[in-house]
Amino acid sequence: MSSSTRQIMKCDKAAEFVSALCDGESISPEAAEHVGACETCQARLKEYGQIGTALRRVASLESPAEARARTWETRQRTESSWWEKGWTLLSPLPLVAWLYASILAGLFLQWVHDPNFSHGFFVPLFALFVLWQDRKKLKSIASAPSWAGLPLVVLSLLVLVLGAFGAELFLSRVSLLMLLAGLIILFQGWTFFRAVLFPWAFLFLMIPIPTIIFNHLTFPLQLLAAKLATIPLELVRVPVLLQGSVIGLADTSLDVVDACSGIRSLLTLITLAIMYGYLKETRNWVRVVLACSAVPIAVVANSFRVFCTGLLVQKWGPDKAGGTFHTLEGYLIFVVALVMLFAVHRVISLIWKSSAKVPRYLAHIEEQLGGKVRMKAEPLRFGITIVLMLSTALGLRTRKEIIPNYDPPSSLPSQIDGWKGTDGVLDPDTLRVLGHGEFLVRQYQNASQPQPWFNLYIAYFPTQKAGDTIHSPDHCLPGGGWIPISREVVWLTRPDGSSFPVNRYVVSKLGERQLVLYWFQAHGREVASEYQAKYYLVSDSIHMKRSDGGLVRLMTPMLDGESPEAAQARMMKLGSQFLPLLDRCIPH
Repeated sequence: MSSSTRQIMKCDKAAEFVSALCDGESISPEAAEHVGACETCQARLKEYGQIGTALRRVASLESPAEARARTWETRQRTESSWWEKGWTLLSPLPLVAWLYASILAGLFLQWVHDPNFSHGFFVPLFALFVLWQDRKKLKSIASAPSWAGLPLVVLSLLVLVLGAFGAELFLSRVSLLMLLAGLIILFQGWTFFRAVLFPWAFLFLMIPIPTIIFNHLTFPLQLLAAKLATIPLELVRVPVLLQGSVIGLADTSLDVVDACSGIRSLLTLITLAIMYGYLKETRNWVRVVLACSAVPIAVVANSFRVFCTGLLVQKWGPDKAGGTFHTLEGYLIFVVALVMLFAVHRVISLIWKSSAKVPRYLAHIEEQLGGKVRMKAEPLRFGITIVLMLSTALGLRTRKEIIPNYDPPSSLPSQIDGWKGTDGVLDPDTLRVLGHGEFLVRQYQNASQPQPWFNLYIAYFPTQKAGDTIHSPDHCLPGGGWIPISREVVWLTRPDGSSFPVNRYVVSKLGERQLVLYWFQAHGREVASEYQAKYYLVSDSIHMKRSDGGLVRLMTPMLDGESPEAAQARMMKLGSQFLPLLDRCIPH
């Protein structure tokens, strides 16, 4: 056989030679050369060898009559195990649904109302599709229940209680996936869990990111999108001035808000990249590369969208920055991002060609042929699971959150020592981002004194169990175009002589400086750290049955040459008079 003939030998033709090798027969040199160079044939040879070893082990232990009887018993046990799988896995689901009813309802509503996580609808559907696609493989896995799943069930219920009592919605939602994993291991075993590991892990993408992490991702993405968009704008000779996430154009300014940060397209594109990689690729490293490539693709695509918006605003007016046209532009750019993802996969496929997929004949033969039928303890496992979940459900339903009495922040005096306050109005988009709470934006001025204005902002949430939480100015200030010049933690002194820590920022925008003081306040406690405030939220919600809390921010312009200390002393002459009054709006 010639060299060219040897090169075109297919794996399907070589399969008979692989089988001959397993039987101890000799094969032609051409076939031996192909098997020695082909990874697929080597993998098939190894698999056939393992199957032969398992069959020989069974044959050495049993007579032919016993082997035939055992084969019939194994087939019956394998077929009946499919119904056992359905019963053991589905029977706890009604109780799981009852236990997580309010959590699942809130998750569904967030998918509906929060565009950043609207991709969550498709995640469980795709997970079910994967399970249906693998149903034959799952059916072939013999049940091997493991008590190792019981500690995971207990841990998941503890996490659920911690999340419910501690007003941490993310923990409550994650506990559902932990519980599913524990139930699968408890009733079906580790082999079955490994078989469903991908669809189970994929479900994590349906759970929204915690707000404290989401904000830390969103605002840097806003700044990055604005910065990258200004580069091509300058190349096409559009005059721009970048201040934080605000792009100043000749006649107007373009604010890269939360919706333009790219976080929405980033999360959706990562989800689609994982789905696409699973369906179109068998190599795990390529799947990982596709998922990782979704991040730079989403960032570049979103920056290009901001560039196009800026160009249209410059040429045809500010009305092109919003409305239907802006929405259609977003969809078009997302389609471009998908094309870029497909292109990445195409390039990888051209450079690193995929080998044929190794068939898995007689999967899990060791499990189906090895060992005797073990006595099962499903009723005991099921009984323990039911008792644990019922106890948790009853405990959660008997606990009621305490909503304290409070005065709305707008009840604070609007006139004090010659200063008159004017209330501002938050626009609907801002209120939607902030969530359900009580808000006050009031600017005080003293017409009889040549002093700068003084701005007071209060956000109070009577409950944070539903996911509405405090947004730190640490993210909002840079997003609004204000560049931090200095930041530090200082101590404010109350009229009674006690003191507490606050964040002090000096921010600048177009040469104007402002002094900003803010802190988190709840239950008679003031803290400067956002993470410390989150810890106390969980702790107080567990011990006090309260999840209320607030944020207080004071702000004033700085005079030319004025130091932060001088500006703070000037502002606190009025601001200190509000400190004792805050307890009415943010109760102890």
